[in-house]
Order: sequence, then C-alpha cells, then structure tokens
Amino acid sequence: MTLAIGLISHETRRVEIAGENVANVATPGYKREIAFQDALVAGTAVGTRPGARADNAVAVATDFNAGKLVHTANPLDLSITGPGFFEVATTDGAAYTRLGKLQRDADGRLVTSQGWPLQGSNGDVRVSADNWHIERDGTVIDNGNSVATVRVVNFDDVTKLRRVEGGLFVADGAQGTEVDRVQITQGFIESSNVALGNDMMQMMEAMRRVESGQKLVHAYDDMMGSVMQRLGEM
Repeated sequence: MTLAIGLISHETRRVEIAGENVANVATPGYKREIAFQDALVAGTAVGTRPGARADNAVAVATDFNAGKLVHTANPLDLSITGPGFFEVATTDGAAYTRLGKLQRDADGRLVTSQGWPLQGSNGDVRVSADNWHIERDGTVIDNGNSVATVRVVNFDDVTKLRRVEGGLFVADGAQGTEVDRVQITQGFIESSNVALGNDMMQMMEAMRRVESGQKLVHAYDDMMGSVMQRLGEM
C-alpha cells in the first residue's frame, strides 16, 4: 500500500514537471526542468545535482542546453552562441540569464523586463537612443566609440545555479569566470529549449503510471473491505 502511494506521489510530480515545461514551450530563454533520475538514465548533458529541489521524492534539475536562436531584427535582443550567461544586477546581487530580451530605460541603460541592468566591463551597459550596436565579441559601440563590453559569465559547476523568478539564476557557491571568446548576436533571442514531443510523452507515461498506482490502491481497499466484512460476519 505504501509503495503504491509513493508511486502515485512520485509520478504526479513528474506530470507537474512535464506540464510546466509544456506551458513554457513558447517562453523565450526558458530552461526546461527535468527529473534528476531521467537525466541519469538518458545520459543528458544537463546541469543536475541530487537534491537540487526535492518535491514528493523527485529531485528536480535544470536542463541548460541551448535553445534555438530566433531572428527578431530588434537591436535590443541579444543572444549568446556557446557557453555562458548574461549578468544582470538585481537588488539581491548578481543574477544570470541566457535571455537577452532587453529594453532601454530613461537613463540609457539596457535592462531586462524586470528592470535589472545588463552588466558590462564598466558596470551597467548604457547606450544612446540611436547609432549604437554590439559587436560579435560583445563590444558596445556607441556613436562610433567603444563604451563597454558585455559581460558573459560561465560557471565551473552549473548544478549550483539556482532558478529564481524572471528566468534568472543565481550562483549558490558556483565559481563564475568571464568567457574569453564571447559570441554575441544582436537581433536574435534564444528560444525555449523544451522538446514538446518528449515532454508530452513523459507526461502521458507518468499519467499511466499514476493510474496504475490508483488501481492498486483501489484493489487494496476492496480487499480490506472484504476482509472486514467477513470478520464482521464471524
């Protein structure tokens, strides 16, 4: 009985994980969640660690594989080819993201949708309203002058990155270093890395296992009911 209940709890959490991924299939920069056990079985190259987050006995990790680059032609959209994360400054300290969907605020800073400024070699990256662009190596050119270099950071152990709100990650003990050969493309954003077909299949398989567990529980209840009825007749 305990085994069946554990199975239901375990597989229900897997359904929730897959459902969260499916819901974010069109969210730019979203990194899919994956059950740690699934990552081990599949041999997927993901950032995982046991106990990264354990809900209903399922340790959940993040798949940091890159999504496809989507052309937007918007100069405020940036993407990274290869390893690394953009660094932004929040009220709680530095945070990191692969999503370079930015805006220009009243002070000329390039900021995320939450208002967190993109970080460069001289702190917040600022540009004028017109006549600026970003070179492939991250150099920010404003009115013909080099004013900053976009900071791109990679980590020795991505398993220590913790997901927070707004598609951001924070470094829980992970050591970050600036990427030497940055490859940034302006006018592109990175799409979600959710593989819709795979997550839908995982969801259906987990739902079938939940149903099997429920049948075991019902069978146990029926058996116990019959036993109690017979005992009452003795």
